[in-house]
This record gives sequence, C-alpha cells and structure tokens, in this order.
Amino acid sequence: MSICDDTLLCNFPKCRAKLSAFAWVTACSHVFCDQHGSEKFSCSPVICPACSSALSGKLDIVRMELSPSEEYKAMVLTGLRPDIVLDISSRALAFWSYQVNYFHF
Repeated sequence: MSICDDTLLCNFPKCRAKLSAFAWVTACSHVFCDQHGSEKFSCSPVICPACSSALSGKLDIVRMELSPSEEYKAMVLTGLRPDIVLDISSRALAFWSYQVNYFHF
C-alpha cells in the first residue's frame, strides 16, 4: 500500500468503510466515517473509539471535508510563512503514512 493511495478507512473497530466525503479526524491520529464520528463524538466525555484517548480539547476532534473545493485549497494556506506550510504538509504526510501502514490490511 502506498501513501499516495487516496482512500482512508474508518478506524472504528469492525467498520473499515472507505471514506469519501467527510471524516472525523482526532488529535490521536485516528479517522472515522461520518456515521461513527457523529455517534461517538456527540456526547461527553469524548473518548477515541480506536485507542481510548480522552479528547477534551477544542481541536481534538475535527469534521473534515475530504475533497475540498479548489477555492478552499487556494486560500487555506495563503499568507502563511513557508516554514509553517511545510510543517503542516509534514504533519499531513505523517498522518497518511500512519493510516496507510496501520489501518490498511
């Protein structure tokens, strides 16, 4: 499996659905389908279904659009210093590498 594969899989135990439109991404580097994310992250306390980490911070769980518009992509990093853009890119690649290596089986 290559890091360039364009499909993430839900990390919810026994789900493994291919993610296409929206996904829930956690600070502990897990990703969940919209159905399981909506169910599991709507009540407190919020616990990651994949690793049991407590998710209490404002940005510990984010619902992401997996295929953002060209306009969004053009503007989201505009104005940031190149070192910040590279840091963000590095973190995104590390997330994908983790997902591909541990959740594609």
